[in-house]
Amino acid sequence: MGFRKSTSFKVMPGVRVRVSTHGVGTYVGGRKISPRKVPASPRTGTARTSTTAPAQAPVRPGMFAPKEEKALFAFLSQPDALNLEETVLAHPQYALLGNALLGLRHLIHGQTDRAVEYLRAALSLDGEVESHAFTRKYLSSYRLTLGIAGGVSVELPLSHDAVTLALAEGLQIQGQTRTAVYYVEALDPSYPALLSLADLYVELEDWHEVLRLTNGFGVDSEITAMLAIFRAKSHLALGELVAAKECIKPLTASKKYGTGLRFQALAMRSEISLTEGAFARATADLEKILAEDSSLPGLREALARIQRRQQEIEQDKSDAIRQKARAAEQKREEAERAKEEKRAEAERVRAEKAAARDRLAAERAAPKPALQAAVIDLSFDEDADISDEPELAQPEAGGLVPGFYPDPQEVAPFRYWDGSAWTSRIRMKP
Repeated sequence: MGFRKSTSFKVMPGVRVRVSTHGVGTYVGGRKISPRKVPASPRTGTARTSTTAPAQAPVRPGMFAPKEEKALFAFLSQPDALNLEETVLAHPQYALLGNALLGLRHLIHGQTDRAVEYLRAALSLDGEVESHAFTRKYLSSYRLTLGIAGGVSVELPLSHDAVTLALAEGLQIQGQTRTAVYYVEALDPSYPALLSLADLYVELEDWHEVLRLTNGFGVDSEITAMLAIFRAKSHLALGELVAAKECIKPLTASKKYGTGLRFQALAMRSEISLTEGAFARATADLEKILAEDSSLPGLREALARIQRRQQEIEQDKSDAIRQKARAAEQKREEAERAKEEKRAEAERVRAEKAAARDRLAAERAAPKPALQAAVIDLSFDEDADISDEPELAQPEAGGLVPGFYPDPQEVAPFRYWDGSAWTSRIRMKP
């Protein structure tokens, strides 16, 4: 976000390339490799923001100018000064401008906490620094060169917007990104504010908000080119790979918007290809960057990481195939065991059924007394002489004589034997 003359973009996990208008540096695992210092501004001594003074000789406070005006002018004339007289900061007319300039100076020198303190104090006061009499008299040609994001720089006059963007930068450095969003969203719509806000939402990984901010912009400048990169990053994070490639298509084929932006677009496309598993395309895009600037050792490491990632993917696929084959073999063995158990069970059931059939056949083959078909007479034979015990029949030769005997089938007390078979005639005991 605001005031960055350079930015870093990820080409692989752990490898970032920082591109700016002053040079290219590479970071691996958080450590910078082959650093290149950004030339300091002669007025501010900073690589984060720079200021330009009027081309003509500056106007100086007159002899009878207020002491606060003289003190503020003296402060601006000393680029390394980090203190301003308390009378200036407490003066109702100069407090706004004094706190704003002192906050910018501390931010330039890397003293973020003090910068945030002074810039917040300036924004809490009524008025605008651009309409201050001191600004119109001494700082009419004063310009702040702000690297907003992605190597994109803009020139702004000393203004309320510039102070707000500076405060948001300090808050972002402190890790208060949500608070920084609050301040930037309060600004009137402008390209610097939009780019800064999109950068803040990228840091928060609020991808849907980035897409909302960047919706409907065509690529026609460095700022809109950077917005397209942010939009592509959001689509990639949401898994929308085709949309991500469409966003950066105008940047990868042209150098119209600067080498730094094109490098970022190529690195983004490489990351998209890596997500798709297209390792050859991912390697080709990084090699295009390497061909244009061979002084980027981080890219070589990124290429090596792509190769290792490809090997890991291939190893994972091989392991998956072997695991699938083992699972199929286990499933086949389990199916064979189940089939064998089913076969054994079927054999046992067949054996039991055969044994049951044999027993039934044996029972059917066993001799049984034959019953003579007749109407069963359950009446009482009054003519018969019935005693408590049946008369002992005198057997004829070879068998019983006809008569009533205890029923061998136990259906009635007595059954009639006709000399050759038991009949259905029975007699009940009175």
